[in-house]
Amino acid sequence: MSNTVTFDDLMAEVEESYKAVEFVGPQGDVFNLRSVAVLPRHERKAVTDAVKVVNSPKANADTQEDAIDNVLLAIVDNAEGFRPILDTLPLGAKAKLIQVWSGATQTPEA
Repeated sequence: MSNTVTFDDLMAEVEESYKAVEFVGPQGDVFNLRSVAVLPRHERKAVTDAVKVVNSPKANADTQEDAIDNVLLAIVDNAEGFRPILDTLPLGAKAKLIQVWSGATQTPEA
């Protein structure tokens, strides 16, 4: 019996446990909105910092929208391709996308 874990096996298990939300853009491109649990440290920090701004009672709508944009760009697997789509979305659509992502990517229970 082996106690060996490969990098590929570990990453496959993590990706299965923390499934991304697929967002299909207007041209049919698929973007994966990844769970915070699978993000590199600097992207997790960007999400955490942006959420603080969104939840701040002192933040105005433009500041909150910028923070939502930062969250979405941190969690998406192709920020460069997603940015033009993000720029066309109204605030309500961005907030709904965050809501769907947040609900679907909760950390699984042990």
